[in-house]
Amino acid sequence: MDFLDIMKQRKSCRAYQPDKPVAREDLLKIVEAGRLTPSGCNSQPWKFIVVDSPEAKEKLCDAIVTNEGMTGAPWRRQVPAFIILVEQPAKVMPAVVNHYRDAQRFAQGDIGAACMNMCHEAFSLGLGTCIIGVNEQAKMEKHFGIPHGCEVRMVLAVGYAVDPSPVAKVRKPLDEVCCFNAWK
Repeated sequence: MDFLDIMKQRKSCRAYQPDKPVAREDLLKIVEAGRLTPSGCNSQPWKFIVVDSPEAKEKLCDAIVTNEGMTGAPWRRQVPAFIILVEQPAKVMPAVVNHYRDAQRFAQGDIGAACMNMCHEAFSLGLGTCIIGVNEQAKMEKHFGIPHGCEVRMVLAVGYAVDPSPVAKVRKPLDEVCCFNAWK
C-alpha cells in the first residue's frame, strides 16, 4: 500500500473490541517501529512501556485521569493494550546544548515521530490506535516505576477497532498549509 493511502485511511480509534487481545508479537512490532525512528543527534530519548495485563491496564486507566477528573479517553477500559511513551534525558552534541541551552530541544518532536511510526505500523497490522495526551505524572511514576524527571509524553491505545472502515478526513487544504521559499 502506498504510504499516502495509509495516511488517508488511518484514523484515531475510540471504540475497541475489548475481548480481542493484541498479540505480544504485534505489540513488539509496533514498538520496533518506534525504536527505529530517527531522532535528533540519534539521542533516542524514549522508553516504551507496553501495558497489556489486566492489573497494569487498571493502573494505567487510573493514571490517564487527572486528579481533577479530566481524561482524554473516557473509553479507556475497553482498550486491550497501551504503550506509554516516556521522555528520557537526551544525549545530544555539546554544540546543540550550547546553542539552545537545552539538551531536550528535540526530544518531544522525536517522541511524537516515534508515536506516529508506531501508529502506522499498528495500522499495517490491522490494529486501531489513539494517542492520549492527558495523564497524571505522579500516578504514572507510582504505578509504573518511572523515575522522577522522566516525563510521560503520551500513551498510545492499541487494539482492534469495532468499526475499522475509513472515514473522510477533515484537513486544511494543501495551499493553506504549504508555501515555497518564504512564508505566504
